[in-house]
Amino acid sequence: MKKKIAFQGRRGAYSESAARYLFGEDIDVLPMDTFEEIYQAIETGKADGGAIPIENSTAGSIYENYDLLAKWRHPIIGEVQLQIEHCLCANKGASIESLKHVMSHPQALAQCSHFFEENPSIEKVIFFDTAGSAEEVAKRKNLTDGAIASTYAAKLYGLDVLRTNLENIKGVNFTRFYAIRKAPVDVSASENIKTVILFELANDDKPGALYGALGAFAKRGINMTRIESRPNPDKPWGYIFYASILANPKDPKVIEAFEELNRYTNFTYRLGSFVRGKTERLKYEA
Repeated sequence: MKKKIAFQGRRGAYSESAARYLFGEDIDVLPMDTFEEIYQAIETGKADGGAIPIENSTAGSIYENYDLLAKWRHPIIGEVQLQIEHCLCANKGASIESLKHVMSHPQALAQCSHFFEENPSIEKVIFFDTAGSAEEVAKRKNLTDGAIASTYAAKLYGLDVLRTNLENIKGVNFTRFYAIRKAPVDVSASENIKTVILFELANDDKPGALYGALGAFAKRGINMTRIESRPNPDKPWGYIFYASILANPKDPKVIEAFEELNRYTNFTYRLGSFVRGKTERLKYEA
């Protein structure tokens, strides 16, 4: 039986391609309207796993998924950095000159802002999803509406590609996706491991509290590649920190680091440990 993997958006979304990189091509994909529905589907067993975007190299973090990881705490079991290449697509017979509106997800619109500066007569229209915008344009069947999506989505919905590589800066637009599911993976004999944790400082008003917590890793030569803070929903002006470290949680020095970290925190939680992800180009065709 094929695994059922959930992602946010419509068929043809970048998240669908990420799901295939993370879980393999032999899967059934489950498009969801919202990110939270992915977590709910995993929790209820409707989905065997999910692919979620966590950060973009040009637009920054997807904060909703940071918050949902803390809420649901489904283990992270893998990652991939997917190169994002936007295209401008429209119905057959349309041209850039005929377009009056171009729709897409807010991040895609922001990543292609130079196009709108060069074409001020075209209005940008916010849509909930890149692939969904391509689907909507196909449904409208006119020559005045276009979408910014992947070439995969354009082909899937029968649209013409009017321009490729629409993003402002070519070749540097990447999105990191996490694979999540109900059970963690075993990394006991694996190398090149990344571990993601979240923690809350016990004395966040004390000078040097965060410095001391992070020092647990620095003094042992453990590389921390990212740290992110998010508001604690249960504590006004309190924060929960997310950190990514390149380390196997079963390494003795990592165990020592966590023990020291615990002296600075109210809680520490390991969201997942997994083999560090590769950078890939979008390759799935409709």
